[in-house]
Amino acid sequence: MSQTLGEMLPSIKSAPPGPHSLELASRLNVVESRNVTWLSENFPIFWDRALGSNVIDVDGNVYVDLTSAFGVAFAGHSHPSITLAIEKQGKVLVHGMGDVHPTASKVKIMEEMGKLSPWKEARTVLASSGAEAMEIALKTAQMYSGKTGLIAFRGAYHGLTLGSLSVTDREKFRDPFVGRLTEHTSFVNFPKTGEEAESIITEIASIVRRKKSTAEPVGAIVIEPIQGRGGVQIPPEGFLQTLSDFSQSAGLLLIFDEIFSGLGRSGVIFETERAGVVPDLVCLGKSLGGGMPLSACIGSREVMAGWPETDGEAIHTSTFLGHPLSCAAGISFLNVLKSENLVLQSVQKGQYLLDSLQASLRAGQHVFQVRGRGLLIGIELHNQKNHSVKSMGSHVSQLALKEGLIVLPAGIDGEVVELAPPATITREQMDFAVKCLSKILLESQL
Repeated sequence: MSQTLGEMLPSIKSAPPGPHSLELASRLNVVESRNVTWLSENFPIFWDRALGSNVIDVDGNVYVDLTSAFGVAFAGHSHPSITLAIEKQGKVLVHGMGDVHPTASKVKIMEEMGKLSPWKEARTVLASSGAEAMEIALKTAQMYSGKTGLIAFRGAYHGLTLGSLSVTDREKFRDPFVGRLTEHTSFVNFPKTGEEAESIITEIASIVRRKKSTAEPVGAIVIEPIQGRGGVQIPPEGFLQTLSDFSQSAGLLLIFDEIFSGLGRSGVIFETERAGVVPDLVCLGKSLGGGMPLSACIGSREVMAGWPETDGEAIHTSTFLGHPLSCAAGISFLNVLKSENLVLQSVQKGQYLLDSLQASLRAGQHVFQVRGRGLLIGIELHNQKNHSVKSMGSHVSQLALKEGLIVLPAGIDGEVVELAPPATITREQMDFAVKCLSKILLESQL
């Protein structure tokens, strides 16, 4: 067993959550709004530090992290090159004036993203969170098309700000604010088979025709090429190409939300490469900042020209746009992405993890399907009647935590165990994860 932090197997000194985590949970309960962090006698642990694929909590327990902290630590927690870039930048300039007096790092990161993009000439708007990147994409679509209608997919998660929430499909998130949401979004099913894909394109065409002469004609289609929080849902081969062809023929913009899947997580820089599709806009985030808050909406020069030229008062901006620390971290992450060949690591390690899980869980009565691309994998759980079981993924995540493994639930009903480990994860750590999850799923009474 490796003893190098970052590559260690779990070491549990105090049954999680330990006394220090419980004490912090008690204090948090007094000061934080009750709608944010779920607290119970079994959850959560409080993180103290992290490196590579390891997390250490305030009680000294060491865990293997299969979440990359919501997909952010694709290059590994506290990557030395990225932390060094943050340290260097922090010594000279922490904050700038992104849309008034920018920094060189703002220019550099957009140049580097442009080199990776599928467009000959790309234009970018930087932001801090994935939800804000989606807000920018929706505004861009409206500015370019002059149309407010949108088509999105059931199971989609694009963020929880009011704009991004309008294309997020989750009753729990939407219902409290439905009076504030526009009614300009039409939802269609996310296809799982080729037969479904064909009927969905037909339904989309019908929606576009029906809304053409209304006050909210459709101007854009928003899709995650792989639904992440929706349960690692992967569309059938050819669907994204067909969707793109339809969008072009109907004069609609196509927006890819690659906040989770992009920049190597799914085994390619962008899913556009795999699908052979060039969308009009792409949203990026999570891993882009290397651990710092950074996101972007990037698109072709033509589509981004839908925005008016600024006259000194930008009509979409933010205080932390082009934040120097985030940009420095992002530039370093993009360098690491290339220098350490994280895309290839995602392909190879993801395939090993997927194959190992499929082989180990084949006989499991609760396991309906193990699917994934690169280092984004979902284990869908059903009961003996082959029906998804609400919150089973959450239950599994709590059991796994006791064994030193951090995973997250996903899916509309929490029926999926989602795995999105750092690209630095070792084979030893993956073997442990497979053994741990197999024990829980094959032996436990769920």
